[in-house]
Amino acid sequence: MIADLLNTQEQQLRLLLSLLQKETKALESDDAISLYAIASEKEQTLETIAKLDQELETSADKQQLGSAPLKQQVDAIKQLLEQCQQLNALNGEIIQASNEKIRQLSQVIEQLKNQNSATYDKLGKKHGAHRVGKGFKA
Repeated sequence: MIADLLNTQEQQLRLLLSLLQKETKALESDDAISLYAIASEKEQTLETIAKLDQELETSADKQQLGSAPLKQQVDAIKQLLEQCQQLNALNGEIIQASNEKIRQLSQVIEQLKNQNSATYDKLGKKHGAHRVGKGFKA
């Protein structure tokens, strides 16, 4: 029973690692459609992992996790989990960098918009762009 839970947990962590790798590629290529699909699948996988953790925690055979054959698998699972955490942190950094680029680009666009919005009337007085096109009779 507990060996089956560990096998399933390991499979789910391998799936999560694969999804995180796909997420990294999608982030690097700005593939929003893939990111949405990956996020949905990641959420389901994480829910399954959490349920398996709960089952392992409440298992009557929990003490067997320290025995020789299962200990190796537990160590492999911990290593997979660490890889997932590292890759998830990397993806978080990529997202933060992308958000910062978007923020900077938005500021540049806003500055350009403000620079180009000034107009002058026939007396040389400066007016904002909101007056452009008003006052004309067709």
